[in-house]
Amino acid sequence: MKVFQRRVGVIVLLTLLISFGLVAAQDSTAVTVAGSGIVAPIFDSLKTASGVTVDVKSEVTGTRTGFERLCNGTTDIATSNRSISADENVNCTSNNIDYTELLIAHNIVAFVAAPDSTYADCLKTSELNAIFAPSSQTANWNLIDPAYADTALSVVAPAATSATFGVLDGVVDGDGIRTDATTVDKETDVIAAVAKSKGAIGVVSLPVATAAGASVKILQINANDTFGCTAPSAAAVEQRTYTITSPLFIYVNQKALSKAGLKDLLSYMIGTDAAKTIAAAGLTVPTDATVTANKGALEGTANTRPFSEATTSFQIPQDATGQVIFAGAASAEDYLKNITGALTSQLSTLTADIKLEGQTAGIRRLCNGEIDIAAVNAPLTDEQAKNCAANNIKTISIEIGKQAVVLVGNASSTFLSCLTSAQLTKVWDADSAKTVTNWNQVDSKFADQKLTLFAAVEGDPLMDLLLQKSSGKPLIERGDTEINSDALYRAAAAANVEGGLTYMSWADYQNVVKNNQQRIQLVGVDAGKGCVVPSAETISNATYPLVNDTQLLVKTSSLTKIPVESTLWFIANDGNFPAFEKSGLIGVDFGSLPALRQM
Repeated sequence: MKVFQRRVGVIVLLTLLISFGLVAAQDSTAVTVAGSGIVAPIFDSLKTASGVTVDVKSEVTGTRTGFERLCNGTTDIATSNRSISADENVNCTSNNIDYTELLIAHNIVAFVAAPDSTYADCLKTSELNAIFAPSSQTANWNLIDPAYADTALSVVAPAATSATFGVLDGVVDGDGIRTDATTVDKETDVIAAVAKSKGAIGVVSLPVATAAGASVKILQINANDTFGCTAPSAAAVEQRTYTITSPLFIYVNQKALSKAGLKDLLSYMIGTDAAKTIAAAGLTVPTDATVTANKGALEGTANTRPFSEATTSFQIPQDATGQVIFAGAASAEDYLKNITGALTSQLSTLTADIKLEGQTAGIRRLCNGEIDIAAVNAPLTDEQAKNCAANNIKTISIEIGKQAVVLVGNASSTFLSCLTSAQLTKVWDADSAKTVTNWNQVDSKFADQKLTLFAAVEGDPLMDLLLQKSSGKPLIERGDTEINSDALYRAAAAANVEGGLTYMSWADYQNVVKNNQQRIQLVGVDAGKGCVVPSAETISNATYPLVNDTQLLVKTSSLTKIPVESTLWFIANDGNFPAFEKSGLIGVDFGSLPALRQM
């Protein structure tokens, strides 16, 4: 009996000691870290490089277990080489765990070839399987694509234990890669082997590929026909146009940020001083935009989950019914008709009422509470803002791109390579119809050639944009132009007439280029800061002068309406991204769509 009592006493004592130990561990000032074995080394390296005094206890448990511990409140930080899943987020929410998401680096994989190779400059992601999959026996580049040279194909890869190999393995089908691949311990050895081997393709981290300089050629990847071939970079990864990559995340329980030294350590990890350590580990530093997002998340002044919030996403109900009412600027007309037409063709119970009678009328109706969404291409005036405020109307703004009007001229008329804003006004203004009929009347330095103009339909919004931007005020277009709504016809007409000039949208110009129209030139415009030729870049950054920035102003009270929420979700769907450019709108960042889906 006494023995039993002693044993019970010992058990009780041990239980108390164990319980005390658990409480002590949970209340410890030490920062506990669990998660990815891929992220652990760079976390430790950054901690050492920071010089910050902080007691850290780390354990490699795997990403899934790291998230389980974070969301159960038994660890302060989860490290991960993927974003948190919807189910894991629900677990955190259920346990009242508020976390902050930080992206510290990218593990970007680059494919390299000999510098004089001609067999492939850009690979489709579908071709990567044919090259690397474990079942592949493809021995010649022309078996990947008949257009490639008749060159023997060989593969050089890093060790199967490397993070670079892990990313590659996740991209191709099957477990591992082809059995005849040459594997080496150091990625610099991959570079050396590829540089001297015609037909070889190597797999390395982007920093190693970049450091190799001209000794190898970095191949582009075509992950999506919408974007075409894309070179590896942090910007391309964050815009989601280069996909052979893995993110390195830190998820921190916000309650743990009060632990001594932790916030200073994390500030170092997401700051510019960490760049050398990140690069030395074969990883790529995030862009400045991501650094800013990280800082805002850590300080709590911005979204604390800036990179993965789209994993918990709204889905359009299949029984959704109702109407969305649009008004405003005509620059959004083609896009709104295209995108709502695509939506309502899938869900006939949803309808769209689109009446674009100008920005002024659209803003008035929005501020009066009559519509859900107004298309605008200029900021609200003070009076309009006051009207909205008086009616308690609040809005959010959604960028849908920049609309540009571009000019296409006869190639032999060299003076058409660049026109000033004043010259454009003189060419197209109605007041010029009787006095300006020859190009030397536009400018005495121009050739003595007849002014031959080809325009689209009367009242074309693109002509309104051209005259507004070139003159600074609304003007009426001249009436002696040849009218044809077909941009391909107008381009061909300008090509066949010396002194011929027409205008069109950027999307229409791309069709002209695809049609291989000869004897034309794209006209640059000088608005006082030098001549700027239109391009996707100059239109996106608005250095090209003939551009309207088009936005949708959405009444916030309408965001709770299923038809409005469904329409905005449909707009932000990855598969509908090409609709922007097809409608003549340029500059929307593909990488911004996930955030838009969370509005």
